[in-house]
Amino acid sequence: MSADNLEPKQSVFDSVEITSYQSDHYIVRDRILSRQQIVGSTEKKLFPIELEATKTAQKKTKIESKHLDTDGHFENEDVKTVFIDMVPSEKLPYTHDKEARLFGAFCSEVLNRLELCDSRVDEWKHIVDGFNSGGFMPELFKIKGKRSERCLRLWLENYTQSNFDMYALLHKRKNEIRGRKVTIAEQNYLLNLLLTPKQVKIGSAISLLKRMDALKLVESPSSTKTLKRWIIDWRANHPAEWAQATKGSKYVAEHIVKSIMRDANLLSVGNVWVADGHTLAFDIYNPVTGKTQRMTLILIIDWASRYPVGAALAVTEDSQHICAAFRNGFLNWGALLEYVYLDNGKAFRSKLFNEKWEDHDLSVELGGIFPRLGIGVSFAQKYNARSKIIERFFLTMQEQFERFISTFRGASVADKPATLMRNEVWAKKLYEGTAPTVEETMQMITFYIRHIYGETPHSGIGNRKPYEVFSQAALPEERIITADKLNFLMLSAERKRVRSEGIRLNHMLYWHDALVDHIGKPVVIRYDHADARWILIFTQQDQFICQAELRRAQHPFIHLVKDDPIAHKELSREYNQIKKLQRKTEQKTKQIVKQTQEAVDRLVKPIPVQLLEPDGKLFNKTPMIAAPIDNLDIVASHVYEQIVPRVEEPPRIITNPFPQYVDNSLDNEDDEPVLKQKTFAEMMKIVGIK
Repeated sequence: MSADNLEPKQSVFDSVEITSYQSDHYIVRDRILSRQQIVGSTEKKLFPIELEATKTAQKKTKIESKHLDTDGHFENEDVKTVFIDMVPSEKLPYTHDKEARLFGAFCSEVLNRLELCDSRVDEWKHIVDGFNSGGFMPELFKIKGKRSERCLRLWLENYTQSNFDMYALLHKRKNEIRGRKVTIAEQNYLLNLLLTPKQVKIGSAISLLKRMDALKLVESPSSTKTLKRWIIDWRANHPAEWAQATKGSKYVAEHIVKSIMRDANLLSVGNVWVADGHTLAFDIYNPVTGKTQRMTLILIIDWASRYPVGAALAVTEDSQHICAAFRNGFLNWGALLEYVYLDNGKAFRSKLFNEKWEDHDLSVELGGIFPRLGIGVSFAQKYNARSKIIERFFLTMQEQFERFISTFRGASVADKPATLMRNEVWAKKLYEGTAPTVEETMQMITFYIRHIYGETPHSGIGNRKPYEVFSQAALPEERIITADKLNFLMLSAERKRVRSEGIRLNHMLYWHDALVDHIGKPVVIRYDHADARWILIFTQQDQFICQAELRRAQHPFIHLVKDDPIAHKELSREYNQIKKLQRKTEQKTKQIVKQTQEAVDRLVKPIPVQLLEPDGKLFNKTPMIAAPIDNLDIVASHVYEQIVPRVEEPPRIITNPFPQYVDNSLDNEDDEPVLKQKTFAEMMKIVGIK
């Protein structure tokens, strides 16, 4: 179909979007070529378009459309693509187009033969005999069978009267939709029973309707077969409504509504990785529990090459193994990707992967791994398997790999193998299988991905091999990362406070002697989800403190396990560490105290004596009641009684208690010594009161 055969519907210039070109022939979207009509002229021209040079033969180049003004020059303004309405103006029975063409060929041939014949009567006889024998128009004869001369004449008459319209010879009710003779009450009653998620059978609904009719509750004059045919026709004519009511929105989204058509050729290796979890359909031996169970495969696949780049095997889909899978993918490829397309599951929506480090407080939230690595994050739509290419890989892997494992359990309940059926003895005995270990499972999956799936041509990438496309891609120099830097960046970070027993993380305690100087302080810890033996501890200013080790719980009463030398050794080692730490703290504190005392003695001068003498004002208290001057002896004796303690012993005769105060000038020895009279101040001085 050329552009010259298309009649323009308007005088404005049409626009076009060209996606690619081959052999000088343009391939235009919606199979519509742009055409132009020069204003004021009847000459039709093909719209000239400038094509940009394509970068690669595989990638399609999108060319921006431009406009021509009346002088034939390009305009800069944008105009939307014109829609050409190709809906037929009248209803035509295209389903029976072949039969109509045969009618037209038959009538045209008959008209030619009648114009060239000598006798129209004899010619009609030859035409009838030739048609009924199958020699003349055998294909039409197979459809219509033997016909009389009158019937053939009516065909020709209708053909000429309808202005040589071949569709006029078809039966008028050829494409008419003939409804069933079902009443409105019957239709509503049946649809009310069937349009539910209960999956009611058609026969059960019709039986209930007829039972209601027998009870004179609903009128149902139609037969059972008519009702069944009507329901089948309604279901065929309303597939979306039937699926929505009986199977829900998820089924409609996956089987009825179209999905987005993506061109993977526009991507390069390392642009986008897709991650998701898949529960394997066979049993694996769990070394922790000692039992067999189905485990989850966390897989990272490159969108451009469709080749898996990283994986991890886990009991459940958790952040720990997702982090390990991405780390394996980075090390396998040798560089960082640009974007990651994640599942909408709880583990993948964790703050561990998508939260921005600088916008959140470490005390309550974790820092995102991908923002720290400079990787964008996008999440798939909920419950939409067609939005993730990795779902198709899981289906391929299940059919090509999982079904060949001896402990295969089936992709669904209906797909369960005979060895798992109840009371099945023969199959269980003959096909008894041993569950592989975790290491064996990873080895088998690695072999399948590299040598079977990776070497099989893939239709989604132009029948090229996934491993070939992935391995031949060049690494972007600006995104190459070393293993040591990757290990540090992928460590999870969290803010904790140091306690006397250590740092608590995930119900586990970590300790190092260097934490003694940080008791009560908030610190930032970094740890690996896959290795809980150690954690790295930093200050809030990113200064490294220590690498703390996981503490081990000791026996509460060691005397009950006298035969366990390991428990005794562990307890003794930790006890010695505690005592050593206490001694070290005591020695360090004593040393600090001595150093401070010596420093004070060297630096601080002694206090002058005059500063220590009282000034007589601070503690000087005069008596409120003055002592009488005439009774000094009574006061002295009273003070003496208060000062001298009373001792329970025989009284002794003191001849001279105060020899220094005896007057020796007496010449007579027989006379008693006479005490010298002293003042009150002298008496107070004698008893020791100044």
